[in-house]
Parts: sequence; C-alpha cells; structure tokens
Amino acid sequence: MRKKMHQTGKFFSFILLGLGCLCLISGGILIGRQMSATPKAESSAPEEVPYEQEKITDAEVTGEFYYEQLSDKEQTVYREILQGIQKNKKEIYLHCNNANTANEVFQNVLNDRPEIFWCDGNATSTEYSQSEGQSRYVVIEPNYLYEGEEKEQRNQEIESARATCLSGISDLSDEYEKIKYIYTYLIDNVDYDLDAPDNQNIYSALVGKRSVCAGYAKSCQYLLQQLGIYCIYVTGQTTDPNGGIADHAWNIVQCNGQYYYVDATWGDPIFLGEDNGYQIPNLIAYDYLCCSEKELEKTHMISTDYVYPSCQSENLNYYQLNGMYYDTYEPGILREVIDRSIESQEAYTVFKMSDDAVYQDVVDEMHETLMEEGAGYLGELYGLWQVSYSYSEEASLNKFIIYWFYE
Repeated sequence: MRKKMHQTGKFFSFILLGLGCLCLISGGILIGRQMSATPKAESSAPEEVPYEQEKITDAEVTGEFYYEQLSDKEQTVYREILQGIQKNKKEIYLHCNNANTANEVFQNVLNDRPEIFWCDGNATSTEYSQSEGQSRYVVIEPNYLYEGEEKEQRNQEIESARATCLSGISDLSDEYEKIKYIYTYLIDNVDYDLDAPDNQNIYSALVGKRSVCAGYAKSCQYLLQQLGIYCIYVTGQTTDPNGGIADHAWNIVQCNGQYYYVDATWGDPIFLGEDNGYQIPNLIAYDYLCCSEKELEKTHMISTDYVYPSCQSENLNYYQLNGMYYDTYEPGILREVIDRSIESQEAYTVFKMSDDAVYQDVVDEMHETLMEEGAGYLGELYGLWQVSYSYSEEASLNKFIIYWFYE
C-alpha cells in the first residue's frame, strides 16, 4: 500500500513593535490527505465490471480548472468519481487501469469541488485484472465523514451560513468588491485553530467558524463560485523568516479579466494584545487580497504539478487603491500623511512601500524624525502632555504601521 501524505508545519511571522517585540503566528497548515494505491490482481474479479451508468455530463464540469488539465480518459474517471462521491458510494468502479492515476484524479475532484465536505480526502484505490486479455480496472473507496441524515443536516447548515454571508453583497458590487467582501468576511468570522474539527473542509469555516488554511481556501472558493467568480484552490509551501517550510493552501481568482492570488488565511490578523497598557488594533492584512506573483512569491511557493494562470497584474493592490502605497521616498509627503491621520483621529497610519530600498529609507526616517514629530503634533493638537504610540515593521511585506493613542 502506497501512501501520499503532506507534512504539517507552521509559519512564524515576526513583527517588531516600538514598545516591545511580539511573535505572531500566521499562515496555515494543510493537514495531509492519505491516499493509497494498491495494484492487485484478483482471480475472482467479475467477468462484467459493475460500472455505474454515467449521468454527469461533460458540460456540467467543463471549465473546472483541474478537470481541464486531464486527458479525455482521465476526465471520464473524474466524472465517475464525482458521481460516486455525490452518492456516498463505498466502491466506485473506474474505467482506469492505474491506481495512482485514480488517486490523482480523486484529488482533482476535491480541489475543484469545495462543496464536498463529507469526504475527508482519504481513499484507497485497488487495481484489478479480469480474465486474460481483458483490461484492468480500478475500484476506489473514498473515506466518508458523514452520510444520510447527518450529511443532509450539515449541508443545510452550510446553506444557511452561505445565505447569511452572501446577504451582505449588493447586486451592484463589481467583481473586486465581491472578492474583497468574501476575503474580509472570512477573516472577520473565522478563527485560525489547528484543533478545529473538520478543518480540511468548508463546514469548519462556514459553520464552525474555526479552521486552518484548507478550510479558509475552500470556503473562499465555494463562496466566490456561488457569486459566479472563477476561483481555483491551490496548494504549495510557505517559508518563514528562519527558512522553515510549511505546506499551505490558498486561491487564484479571476477579476475583470486578470488573475490574482488571494490568501485569506494570511490576511487574518493574529491578536496582538496589549502593549504597555494600550490595546493595539487587529488589522486585516490586505497584502494577500488580489495580489501579484511579485508580492506573494516573497513567502509562498506554488505547486509545480500544474501550470496555473499567471498572476502578474498589480492593478488591484489594496494599498495603491487606497492611497497607502509609496514607490518613492519623500519625507514631506510622509509627514503630511501622518498629520492628516492624526487630525482625523485615526487609530493607525499604514505605509506600504514598493520595494526594499524605499522601505528601508522610510523606516529610517520614521525612527529619526517622523514618529516623534507626529507624536508632538498629536499632543499639541489635542492638549496632551504625554503621548504614546507604537509601531510595527513588516519587512517581508515592505509595510510600516504606526498606532496612535489619543488618551
């Protein structure tokens, strides 16, 4: 029996705060799926293989990313597996002569179909030989988490959660606003939890409100598909500042004709707690909303098993769209931004730089003059004799944030 298993891991992101040093855990863990491929010759194999009549048509699955990567024969196997899983078939007879191929196609089905929450991703595939001169075939046995009434009950809970989520979207919203809404919704409503049950499927995130990267990414895919937005579930690895590597899952979306990466798991802020008695707000990291390869490849490495759409466009960079992006070092402009932020009593001021050089210039200027000058202006403007502030440096993202306290 041959097993394929992903390793588990964590990504640690370190943020240096002005009043101390906090260690934050972000990213996700893709718990391994176990699949076995057992080539086996059976003398008792039936003369007539009990294939189920195929009812799923090519039109029903055409356009699904992983389905489109397959040969015609593999697409037949894909449809047979999908039909069997939908019916919770214990044994699915496949027009396939290789157990490893069956396992790979099985994974393709799950990657395309986030709504399949009742199958845990494990399956055993066995090759059989018929009489001499006849073709081999494969029987795949998926491992089901839920069946019957329990499956139906959980499906209803998912449908209810879906309706609640999508009720907040206006029909007039454009594609970017819809993607941003789903990204923010998942971050606001789901907690990252390694111990969450069912954390490899959408039930954990949408109903249980606790999950890991697989739950975030599949829920993002599921909800965007409900909105008619093309979304791919992808896997790969991430690296931490110390060179550690962990398996991870995220998404590729198509928006206004361009492809972008979306990683709601890494967009989810980790609770910072208090710093010297002051509550530091949790900020959603929009660095992973509709971002480009240039941005994501600093920390993510996508699987090379497939050729994925290229994500080159930076047109939807959140910080560019919201006036927080700087591609040149101009201290005067930075000071104006700080002053306007303080005048509006904003809790924080965000600076996102285009590259490492601009980032370092900005960080140096912040420490030398700008933060102290900003604090002085805050005290003068609001009549405070003592002013407190904090800051975070996120070098991997070229991002600097100042937190202002007005009391």
